[in-house]
Amino acid sequence: MPDYKIEGATHAQNAFLHDIASKFSVTDAHLGELAHEVHTYLTNGLVSDTEPKGLPSRVSYIKSTISNDIRAAKKQSSMALGLTISTSTHRMKLASIKFAPGAPDIINKQVFHIRDNVDSAATLCEEAAVHVAQFINTHEIKEHVPLGVTIDLPLEEKSKCGGRVAEDSRTCAGFLRNVDIAQGVDAALLRLHLPVRVTATTNCVISSMVAAQHHFPSTSAALILNHGINAAYYEAPQKISKLANAELGASSTRVAINTELARFGENSSVVQPTMWDHRIDRESTNTGFHVFEKLVADKYLGEIVRNLITDFMDAQLIFARDTDVTTFSEPYTFFTSY
Repeated sequence: MPDYKIEGATHAQNAFLHDIASKFSVTDAHLGELAHEVHTYLTNGLVSDTEPKGLPSRVSYIKSTISNDIRAAKKQSSMALGLTISTSTHRMKLASIKFAPGAPDIINKQVFHIRDNVDSAATLCEEAAVHVAQFINTHEIKEHVPLGVTIDLPLEEKSKCGGRVAEDSRTCAGFLRNVDIAQGVDAALLRLHLPVRVTATTNCVISSMVAAQHHFPSTSAALILNHGINAAYYEAPQKISKLANAELGASSTRVAINTELARFGENSSVVQPTMWDHRIDRESTNTGFHVFEKLVADKYLGEIVRNLITDFMDAQLIFARDTDVTTFSEPYTFFTSY
């Protein structure tokens, strides 16, 4: 590892800087160990939901052959809506796509902010329905259209239409746990007499994989790395020991798996958080969970850097003593995008 030194700094200051640099040094051998452990967690997750070194690996009704359905839809005139509910960024995104044989796809998009006072699943679903109404009025959509819903929460899918938010979800508001999102949104749409019905609900990482298949039919995996982290892929049902659903288990077609990669690292002997990572975890709302996500997601990277800089300030490595750093001293004021 290079010997980091600042000209004019004291021996103690340079030793402090070198110690920090050593904490963030990652070797190829360590990366290999991490890759092997991720594979172990993924494999164990297909066996049982209770493996201490396993990921939830939630099975979806989405199948790898959905690319064939997409191609079939493009051969006839049709329209569909997509609703993305992001509870982490407090936004909803709506998009419509219109297929016409021999013509380019027509896509419209719109972003809405979720109100701060949403305190129940019913209120969230009602707000979603209101935004759908605004969207179809803005774009003058008159015909009956199917709506696919994607949400950044883990779902226990029980049918092709979707399922309930997992009881063991560690990042969502308590009122959303065990809620059937499709049922709630559908009921809210019905109350507004809208010509829209929910036909599918899934986690956003699986939706990302399906969206990629629209352009690249051979897509078989997806990775989300932004405010949070997650990954999905297609797996043969015969390799999913814990699969109890007879319909999916008997299928010869690969099914989508929401790995919940953010939870990798819990009970890990390979992941090596630094003292700054421990600080982020201790001060988070889900201490001890989503260990890997807190190391790499942009929700946390800016805060890790802010903590490092405040330590540099305390060691008098940067900024004059009389510099006003009041705002910088506030948690989560230094964004990853900086």
